[in-house]
Amino acid sequence: MKFSLKNFVLTALVSVSLSASLLIAPTYGMDPTPEWTKCALIVKQKGESIMERGKCDDPHAPYSTFKVALALMGFDAEILQDKDSPELVFINEDDNKLKRIYPDWYTLEIGEKYHWRQAHTPETYMKNSVIWYSFRITQALGKEKFQEYVSKFHYGNEDISGTPDKDDGLLKSWLGTSLEISPRGQVEFLENLFVGNPMVSKDAQEKTREIMDRDEEWNGWRLYGKTGGGAVGWFIGWVEKKEDRVFFAQYIDGTDQNLDQTGLSVHETAGLKAKEVAKRHILKLLPK
Repeated sequence: MKFSLKNFVLTALVSVSLSASLLIAPTYGMDPTPEWTKCALIVKQKGESIMERGKCDDPHAPYSTFKVALALMGFDAEILQDKDSPELVFINEDDNKLKRIYPDWYTLEIGEKYHWRQAHTPETYMKNSVIWYSFRITQALGKEKFQEYVSKFHYGNEDISGTPDKDDGLLKSWLGTSLEISPRGQVEFLENLFVGNPMVSKDAQEKTREIMDRDEEWNGWRLYGKTGGGAVGWFIGWVEKKEDRVFFAQYIDGTDQNLDQTGLSVHETAGLKAKEVAKRHILKLLPK
């Protein structure tokens, strides 16, 4: 009788433990599709990798995923107050900077298409990936403070020099010039948004997480994330349900012949394509 009671208690404890924490089993070696040669996806839960595909340690320019780090800097330095303030007004100089950075791409029509040529708050800055708002943050910080934060965060190679001999690090270091980070590094940075980090305020961490809300669910898990990219694409973030979180970083390169691009619209940005690729894989992992 004691033996069966003991087994009953152990079974009950295991059941409670599993229901209290939605642990996901690792899936290494279970994907039958060809291994990526240039793309990468890393998924982690509770500090442990549960899926890794492709080149998770290869560094790349972060592009607009760096807005997560910039928002954290902005809130910590009190340049940004909350999701609604400051509301910064678009000016002609913002157009001029974008034309200098993207001479072969940026036009007034592009600015209108992406809703950049209007006033923005921290929340809409993140939602619409407003490049000129990033410039306002870095210029308010200044080169020394900007470098201090990047180094504090151990963000990738920590190189904000920008284009060689151009002194444009405050405007371009994360946009395909000097700053690079791996998919694994992206996830580690996101994980640190949830730990007591003495280098930034808890308030700054909470406000940064808030403006990353995508107002979307995957299998009942709330999605937080940021797209990024130019010729290549990123989607980084996490999904959460109650106290459980699953972090991920997806990097895609359309020249990877082993990347299944079925259903990916040619009209979408590379970042949105990366989001769709990540979703395909992560939905298979998430319990409903």
